[in-house]
Amino acid sequence: MQSFKYFTQEGNVYIKTPQKGLYYAVAIFLFAIAVIAYLYGNKTNGNKVVCALFAILGLIILLRASAVTRFDVVARTITAQSFFFTSPNVFHFEDFQNFLITKQILLITINATATMIIEKNGKQRNLLLHQTMFFTKPLQRVTDEAAQIMGIDG
Repeated sequence: MQSFKYFTQEGNVYIKTPQKGLYYAVAIFLFAIAVIAYLYGNKTNGNKVVCALFAILGLIILLRASAVTRFDVVARTITAQSFFFTSPNVFHFEDFQNFLITKQILLITINATATMIIEKNGKQRNLLLHQTMFFTKPLQRVTDEAAQIMGIDG
């Protein structure tokens, strides 16, 4: 039995472990900005709109913590669900093109993502696998684990 750091196994299905800690921390930070700006800022309509936008962005990130990605090795499918209330998208291992690791640098790495490029019905889709702040090393391990689950020789 193979042990993975970023995936849990339930029978023949590997489930990508959600990054709840990162999403909760960013959401709380955005909610705090909205509350502080509302309480201590000018009571103008523009300030209220900005506070509402920060709160909505925090809510979206909080909902993103419910995302689930499942790799079924028997059916050779990837099932991705962005939020708990959205319908899941199903992709086949054969639709997979490659992995893409991107990072945004501002003196230090402030954001880095690992995505899967999938082409389904002639349309290219990006499926977020993992996201980090400051460090990029975990992204390589996530892509290595996903490639091993999918049976891709590296």
